Formats: sequence, C-alpha cells, structure tokens
Amino acid sequence: MSINQTSQANGAGYAAAPAGAQISGNKRNMALILLGLIVAVSMSSIDQTIVSLSYSAIQSGLGLESSGVTWIVNAYLLAAAAFFPLAGRLSDVIGYKRMMLIGILAFGVGSLLCGLGPHTGIALTWMIASRVVQGSGLACMFPAAVGIIFTYSPVDKRAKSMALFFAITGAMTSIGPIAGSYLIAFSWRYVFFINIPLALAALLLTAWLTPQDRAVAGGVRQGHLDWPGALLAALAMVALIVPLQQGASVGWTDPRIIGSLIISLGLIVTFVMVELQRSHPIMKVGVFRNLRFSLSALASLIASVVFIPVMFFLSVYGQLSLGLSVANASLLILYFFIGFMIAAQLGAKRFGRRGISGVFIVSGVLTIIGFSGIANAATAVRSGVPVSTGNLNVMIGLAGAGVGYMFSPAATDMVNRALDASYGEVTAISQLLKNFGGALGMALLSAVSSSVFTEKLYSGLHPYGVSREAAQTIADSVGSGSASHSSSQLSELPQQIQTEIMNIIRSSYATAVGRVFMVMACAGVLFIVIALLYPRENATARDATADAMGARG
Repeated sequence: MSINQTSQANGAGYAAAPAGAQISGNKRNMALILLGLIVAVSMSSIDQTIVSLSYSAIQSGLGLESSGVTWIVNAYLLAAAAFFPLAGRLSDVIGYKRMMLIGILAFGVGSLLCGLGPHTGIALTWMIASRVVQGSGLACMFPAAVGIIFTYSPVDKRAKSMALFFAITGAMTSIGPIAGSYLIAFSWRYVFFINIPLALAALLLTAWLTPQDRAVAGGVRQGHLDWPGALLAALAMVALIVPLQQGASVGWTDPRIIGSLIISLGLIVTFVMVELQRSHPIMKVGVFRNLRFSLSALASLIASVVFIPVMFFLSVYGQLSLGLSVANASLLILYFFIGFMIAAQLGAKRFGRRGISGVFIVSGVLTIIGFSGIANAATAVRSGVPVSTGNLNVMIGLAGAGVGYMFSPAATDMVNRALDASYGEVTAISQLLKNFGGALGMALLSAVSSSVFTEKLYSGLHPYGVSREAAQTIADSVGSGSASHSSSQLSELPQQIQTEIMNIIRSSYATAVGRVFMVMACAGVLFIVIALLYPRENATARDATADAMGARG
C-alpha cells in the first residue's frame, strides 16, 4: 500500500508525497534535506543535556527551590512523551513538512520564553509552561523528520540516511555538557537562547529544501483523529514516567508512587483495548503482533535504558572519581558518541546487506566489551590503581559503538516490518519506547548506584562517626547530579581529614558506578539473545520487504 493509499484509508487529508515525488538518484538534494532535519532535531538533543547539567545555575538565577528546578527539567520529557502519539498521527494527516515546521517553531518559541523567564513569583510556572512548549515541539519534529527521510530517500539508501540522522542528532547530545560549561559562565539564559539561531536556520533550511506536502483527494478529515486514544496515551505515559522519575527521591514504597504505577498500567491496558477496536486509531498497536517488529522494538527499548543514563553516570564518574573538571568530564561523553557515530554508519551498511540479526550480535559483543572495560577501570579507581586515560577512552568508544551499531537499524527495521502503519505512527512508538526506556534506565540504575554507594560510604565513613542516614544523604546528593556537594560539606574539617573522607567517597562511587556499567554490559547479552530469537529470512523475503517499502515510499 502506498502512502497515498494509506492516507486515504485512514481518512488523512495529506501525505508527504506520492511515490513519484521521491527523490531518487539526486544525492545532493537528499543531503541538503538531511541537513535541515539534522539541524532541527539536534536542537532538542543538545537541549536535553545542557538544561539538566545547568540545573544549579538555573536554580540560583531564578531563586527557585531544588524541587522546582527538577520539574523544569522533567516537564520537557513529560510533554514530549505525552504528545508523541498524537504528533505522530498528525504528521501523517497534515503532512510531514508542515508538522516539521510547526515543531521547529514551537521549540524555538519555547526556548525564547525559557530564556526570558522572569525573576518573580511566577518564574516556576512560566518555566514549566515554556518547557512544555519545547517538549511539544520535539514531539512534532521527530515523527515528521523520519517521515521525510523515508519518503524522499531512495529505498536502497534509507538505512544509510537513517543512520546518519540518528548518529549526528544523537552525538549532538554530547555537545550539551561542553556548551553548557561555557554558556553558564555568562548567564543561564544563554542555555536557552542558543536554540534561537538554530531554530531560525532549521526553519529556513526545511522550508527551502524539503518538497511541499501533496494533498490527496478528499481534503483533511479531522473527525478521523482519535482524540480519546491520544488522551489515554498521554495520561498513561505521564502516570508511568512521573513515578519512575520521582521514586528514588520520595521512596519506591510511597503510596503515591505505587498508586501512579498501578494507574498507568490500567491506562495502558485500556488504551490497547480501545485502539484495537477503532477503525482509525491514533496508533496501530496491532503491529506488535509481528514478531520481528516486536523484537526490534524490544532492542530499541533496551538500548534506551543504557543510552540516556550513560551520559549522567559518565559525567559524575569523571568529576567525582577521576577528579576531572566539568568540561573534561564531558569529553568522556564525547568519546562515547564518537564510537556511536562511526558504528552507526557501519551498522547501517551491514543491515542493508545482511539484515538485522547479525547487527544485534555485533552490537551485543561490542556493548559487553566496552561497558565491561569501563567497569574494570572503575574497579581500578576503587583499588587505588591509576587509570589509563587512553584505555578508558577506548572502552568508552567501544561502548558507544555497541549501542550505535544497532540504534538506527533497529528503528529502520521497525518501520520496515510495520507495513500497515504509517511512518508517523511507527516513529511515535519508537520515541515512546525511547522516553520510557530512558526513564526506566535512570530509575533502575540510580537505585543500583544509590544502594551500593550508600553501603560503601557507610562502611568507609562509619569510623568517622557518619551514620547510615548521613551516608544516604551524601549518596542522594551525588545521585541528583551535585558531584561537588560532598566536598563543600567538609570545608570546616582539617585538610588531612577532608582528603581521607573524599578518597573514601571517590572510591565508594567508583564501586557503585562500576556495578552500574556491569549492568549496562548485560544489555549486550540481551542483544545477542534477541538476535537468536529473531526469525531468519532468505534473500527473497528481504527483497519482498524492500519492494513493499518502495511501494510505500
């Protein structure tokens, strides 16, 4: 079924382009289109880390409580997760280019409003609302960008285009900590204002380079938008992600956390039942009946459990255990993304030639080697053995390669296997999995880190009269990203005691983060298991899938 046919069947008024409009053979045009999309989506990638790591500057700049700034950070993720299902469907209805431009504009306006945040009593409300606008902009951009790539890339170049898109936009995440360390020296407002020129450039590039959306017969039929389904999906994601974000701080046994998780489960079940019965659902959940689709989706989820948290843990590990500056600790994240970018291109080539199973196996091996190597380096810090910076950087690069090798192929395979769903719908599903995976990974891995860190701290600091509760407080302060908090609390003690205690804290965190990286290495084992479970297909079947994808394009 072609995109036009799919649009008509679903009651959509527009499709991105008919099959004949696909740009085939014109590499320059596709490269320029990709440039505009990458600039646009890279804004959100940079913003994701630059705001989180500018936490203290924003808090002091606006005179807010710590809990308030936490919601400024979380509002962005929650808005994106809640709006993704509707945005994915809307991108199919009103056209990918239109939705892309709307998303860029929303993100730019949200960034401007954040930067203009007033130093008054409404500061918190203003900032949260502005972050919601930014998150909604991200939700609009991502499905539209993937739809444009699949519509205008030649069938045999789609995997490569997707790999380039994911590699560069993912790598831009590493720019956040580096840029943030310089921008906050002037003002926390520049953390948001930096998005304005990027948004303007993305608007111009997308408007100029991307072909116009093509209308199909019948016009827009808004009645076929599944508003109840969109609302159910939004409520389910918020009810699921909020407790995952707040559980570590308020306690996993807190009735509010347990209640929210139960409510989210009920909402998810209700959403699935409702969507299966609708003729024009907001999301075709039936695609999960395809085993290949479900396995690639599971791999994407597992990768996201590692992908989002690794940036936080590498940054704090570099600052606290290795004694690096914020800028130099951010370079550890950069090495991860160098490996990620290189491997993304290689993974796309192998995927195009041999399918996804071999990609998962190579990815699994690289992930195991890389994260195990980082964990061993952390063990050396605990033992007082000097860490070889070169070896550590290589292991970090291999870990990034492990995740990058399969990240784009898994997303591409999901689209390939969901032949009865649109690009916007499938991208919405993949982004929901990414958001959920990131929140789940931070919750689980922070719990592992906090538990081990607290136990080691108490064991080491107990002779100094530190209680278990005090050890937990120190662990929580580091877990919130305040790596320098511990040293500031020791300023009144004699220098020798300060040194001894800080050595214990560094060693204890190295032990804890080493355990975290070993858990991340287990993701590689799961990738290999998924490869073994993935049904084999011969070359004829792969060609049939490619032909079907060509018809959709």
